[in-house]
Amino acid sequence: MSIEDSLGKRKHVMHYDTEIIPTEAEVEEILRIGYSLATSKQKSYSYKFHVLGPNAKRSKQLWHMAEGRKIDVDYEAYGTTTESKEYIANDGLFHIKSAPYTLIVTPRLAPPNPHYEHNFRITHSKWQLEDWEFVNTKNRESMAIEIGMCAKAITGAALDRGWDVSYNICFHNDRKKWPTSLPFVSGNWGFRPTLMMTLGKAKKYYYERLIENGSISKDPKYNLDPPFEDIFEFFDRRP
Repeated sequence: MSIEDSLGKRKHVMHYDTEIIPTEAEVEEILRIGYSLATSKQKSYSYKFHVLGPNAKRSKQLWHMAEGRKIDVDYEAYGTTTESKEYIANDGLFHIKSAPYTLIVTPRLAPPNPHYEHNFRITHSKWQLEDWEFVNTKNRESMAIEIGMCAKAITGAALDRGWDVSYNICFHNDRKKWPTSLPFVSGNWGFRPTLMMTLGKAKKYYYERLIENGSISKDPKYNLDPPFEDIFEFFDRRP
């Protein structure tokens, strides 16, 4: 199977099947393969995937938290509240509520392996990835790139095995607004998450919702990616 066959199958999930659930062993296999295909500067992997298993109550809490972030943004921009007649829940976030597995990715303190520990010691260089403040605030851009690469590899491994994956970055930056049951976020030394992923078997995809409400059928060009040329430009292309 080629990468086009694998990753080309991904669709955003609206609702997961709550009866067809991967086992913990199946999820671990997916994560191990994804991890083996990822890469990291100086082999540090200064992030951590916190794997939350099936828990309907907790999934609903996480959905409320993510929807709350969307409400806050709307309120700041337009004065929209949950009581407003104009308020509509973001159905792009519904996958969080029914997800059997949720992966919350945060920074982590990452000690160097023996090779880099030796090199940094003899060159009198500071290894910054054991510094909580640096990791939580100043390393986030490079870390986010690495998380994205690992997440895509995990996605491919999941799709190859017949499972579905969706993503979410609509959540509070304020760690106090996260459920207290997640100490790796809300605890004194918790970290602000970078990415949330869900994993399971789709019962309904988001594009099917768009077909139902007419968004796609009314205009087939309504929900497309930007043109290739808008994203990729060959700087040195010859005429």
